[in-house]
Amino acid sequence: MEKAVIHFIILGVISGLTKGAGVLPDGPLNAALGGTVMFTTTLTPSEQPFSFVEWRFGEKVIIATNTTAAGYEGRVTLFNSTGSLELRNLVLRDSGEYSVFIVPQGGSILEGTTRLEVYERISGAAAVTSSTNLPIEGNSVNLTCDAAAGSNFTRLWRKDDSDLILTDNMALYEENRVLAFKSLNKTDSGKYSCEISNPVGKDKAQYIMIVNCK
Repeated sequence: MEKAVIHFIILGVISGLTKGAGVLPDGPLNAALGGTVMFTTTLTPSEQPFSFVEWRFGEKVIIATNTTAAGYEGRVTLFNSTGSLELRNLVLRDSGEYSVFIVPQGGSILEGTTRLEVYERISGAAAVTSSTNLPIEGNSVNLTCDAAAGSNFTRLWRKDDSDLILTDNMALYEENRVLAFKSLNKTDSGKYSCEISNPVGKDKAQYIMIVNCK
């Protein structure tokens, strides 16, 4: 590993570091916990092997030519014809910035950078629960939208299959997790649904609320 890093530094000094526009696509790349991601370069497959290829996660070298860093053995595959990298068995701490440095035969160093975001899949049924089993006109009530597991949720509320329009007696809290009614009206009766999503999955749940008179 030390020899590979030294070789890279020497080449950088001789050839000069040339930013490789379009070497990697714009990020972020989104992937699921436990899954696989492919960092695909935009380079045309080369008939001659590159003089040098190095991938980094932040400042840590993952793989340099044929030398793989500890913790990445069995998890990475380097495609020598394009410099692309496959990373498997993803964990949440794999999220971050990845850089590649490629030296073509007789050419200058090409560089590319992108970002990976690893998400936990939404699992278990989503649910909308009420703070009371008997909504009564004039009382307050909260509807809470949750899933059993997952990460980095966004939540979208709807009423009677249309986007929810907040009235003066409604408010959303905790990044749209809680829909609060300050004082219920009869017109608040209806079917409320909440869609939970992240870049690797989504689920939806609904709740029928019937507001009773005092």
